[in-house]
Amino acid sequence: MLDKKPCAYFFFLAAACAVAGISCAPDAGIENNDSSMAGTDSVAPALASVNYGIPNSRERFEIQKALISDKLEKALLPAMRKHGIDMWLVLDRENNPEPLHVELGGRFSGVRAAYIFIDNGSDKPEKIYYSSHEQPANSVISQIYDEKIYYGYSEEGLTPHLRKLIYDRDPQKIGVNTSHTLPEADGLTVGLKNFLVDTIGPEYADRIVSAELVVRDFRLNRTELETRLYTELLEWSALWMEEALSAANVVTGKTTAEDIAWWLQDRALELGVTGGGTVRVIREGVLLPIHDPHITVEPGDIIGIDGGLDYLGYTIDIKRTAYILRPGETVMGESLLAAWRAAHDMGDQYASNMVPGRIGHEIWGAINTEARQQGYKPVGPDSGGDAVTTNEPEVGIYGHSVGNVAHDIGARIAADLPFAYGDRVRFPLVANEWASIELHVSTPIPEWDGKTWYARFEETAQITEDGAKWLIPTQKDVFLIEPAD
Repeated sequence: MLDKKPCAYFFFLAAACAVAGISCAPDAGIENNDSSMAGTDSVAPALASVNYGIPNSRERFEIQKALISDKLEKALLPAMRKHGIDMWLVLDRENNPEPLHVELGGRFSGVRAAYIFIDNGSDKPEKIYYSSHEQPANSVISQIYDEKIYYGYSEEGLTPHLRKLIYDRDPQKIGVNTSHTLPEADGLTVGLKNFLVDTIGPEYADRIVSAELVVRDFRLNRTELETRLYTELLEWSALWMEEALSAANVVTGKTTAEDIAWWLQDRALELGVTGGGTVRVIREGVLLPIHDPHITVEPGDIIGIDGGLDYLGYTIDIKRTAYILRPGETVMGESLLAAWRAAHDMGDQYASNMVPGRIGHEIWGAINTEARQQGYKPVGPDSGGDAVTTNEPEVGIYGHSVGNVAHDIGARIAADLPFAYGDRVRFPLVANEWASIELHVSTPIPEWDGKTWYARFEETAQITEDGAKWLIPTQKDVFLIEPAD
């Protein structure tokens, strides 16, 4: 049976550096549900009262504080020094938050807020925060930033404080968040850019440079604490999707894909997090309209979920698949099982190409060359409405960086189309980053008159010096659902 035992605190205080870590009891992971896998003689059970062990608000704060402190101390200076930036300046304000607002510890920014990080030659960045509003004691800003000034609703506001700091520190390169193709590194609005230039004057304005590659390298250099948290969130997301695709929630002749999509959102809220997913149904090779409220699921349908949970500024993007047994069936047919294995084989083949230093579009080209040699026709992603029922073997490769958002700032495994994908297709993979290995394999099914199963695969790996390492086990077997009587 699936179960998740509660973990009252999955953090510990590291005495040497006063940074809390994240940890759960060794037996708190998700057990394999052997009774619900394709190829067995049983079906998915009705799951009830599953305890995920998600921490409460106080525990979450301690976890988040530890993550942000650890990240700033370990990942920021290497990124700043690599790109020759001695001051990173991030401007923020209420009602229009900077994309990095959460991961820098932001709360209520007020009129204008400035997060300033300075390389003073030591082994840790200097962390300074200015805002109109004082941050409470139980905030990341209050507890980890070195200097804080709260200027209130004053006549000059942030201007004199920021100007004095710049003049006193005399930075040679002031990195700001502007980027042509990376939305995560493009948070500086036109209004705030004008404010900054007016504040610091022409001499220092000439020293302003884009910090887009600092943002990229800072985010992608995943710490051990981040990876522990993200792995836990992956486990929760996989469990949540398996719940959604259980007999308790999927009733033939009654449940629609839209019902499953709403259940995912409601269940996430019950758990105290957020999340959602796109639910697709395939019926004998035909891709049914997404979330059609009038089409109920039937025996023989294949249901897929694409999405994940969001928690503490991190987002999951994986897929899970289920098959509704026909009357008299206890397993999927061999043709469908072979098609599912083909998708997983391609996933492993894809993962073998994910090596630090390789360029995104070059990886895409290499995998497609291998697929073509195996008899597949390479095709593009289906996000533009290209997903169609075909009668020939096809492969679509479209993976991406993942972590703080579903499509994150690292290398994109796609065609060399910067207008579509940004500069990410020309970025190299780097060690420690997380990657979504995403694809589909369309395999003709004889029982469907040769129409293909557009089988989707999406799992998360961390890029290591030795290649890609799955953060949680991949879904090797399709979940089976017993049809309603």
